[in-house]
Amino acid sequence: MIQELKMQELKDLFFYTFGIVPLQNYNVVGDGMTDNRLNLQQAIYDAIEVGAKYIFVPKGNYYYSNNLFKTNEVIFIGNNADAFIKDVEIRQFPDLWNEAQASSSALVPVGGIILYAGQTVPNNYLECNGQTINYADYTSLYEALNGVNSIAETFTVPSLSTGNDTTKYIIRAK
Repeated sequence: MIQELKMQELKDLFFYTFGIVPLQNYNVVGDGMTDNRLNLQQAIYDAIEVGAKYIFVPKGNYYYSNNLFKTNEVIFIGNNADAFIKDVEIRQFPDLWNEAQASSSALVPVGGIILYAGQTVPNNYLECNGQTINYADYTSLYEALNGVNSIAETFTVPSLSTGNDTTKYIIRAK
């Protein structure tokens, strides 16, 4: 039970750090029959009020009666093709993440460190495990970490541990 609470805290920290409102915190039921209109609408209003751009939709079919208002002011994202809300586009999180990383450093600048719960480290990131890397491969990271433009053959990535096998710290390297 304690382990589950800690994982939920990490998930919420991840979501809120990146301006994502997790729909699962609004007691929605994805059975395709339960009317989730009030809960969905509250999530939309809360996201707008706190300036969040995204609402994360977990796996499920979220039915609602009547209309949802201001859906065009937020972006619904998911990480499962089995997430569905009638008349609402749900963009898949891995695609959205890759688009953001390819087009902008707005999410995390080079040298920025984040907590990550995935198995495979995303492109342009390195695990913060104290590894030695070549300067020529990561000049921007070297300059961000050391604040100088001098040339070195290698340098070391920070060594950080979460104390948990299912999470790790990663650093934006490119």
